Amino acid sequence: METRELSKEEIIGLIAEFKSEVRKNLAKIDFFNEKIDELTKLLGESPEIISVESVRPVGARKPYPLSTWDNIIIDVIKENGKPATSKEIYDKAMAKAVAMGIGMDEAKMKSKINQCLVKLANRRGDLKKVKYQGRGFAYIVND
Repeated sequence: METRELSKEEIIGLIAEFKSEVRKNLAKIDFFNEKIDELTKLLGESPEIISVESVRPVGARKPYPLSTWDNIIIDVIKENGKPATSKEIYDKAMAKAVAMGIGMDEAKMKSKINQCLVKLANRRGDLKKVKYQGRGFAYIVND
């Protein structure tokens, strides 16, 4: 991606645009707060009972489904019976992918497996990293 420096006019324009968006969003917040108050009065309950937090708790997103590659990696680690290193996961997952007919060239498969390991270990918490002798980590399924 090409990067370039912004001119003074462009920076001023962006600041004005961002401030405008903030004002619009603040107006929306006021509008929705008024609507919440009106609806609360219709129910005959106090505003403390119905709050935004009770409608959608923070961090209560529905987890997205695992991909085929994610399931292959989890199966490989479970079949291993002990913490699996990245190399073990690469070798066994690549063999499974080829057997399933979803194999691609080795560099793409390594990249795909690495992306899945990062997602499963860091974002979703399905895998747990454990210290492994020598260098690096091994992965176990986080039950």
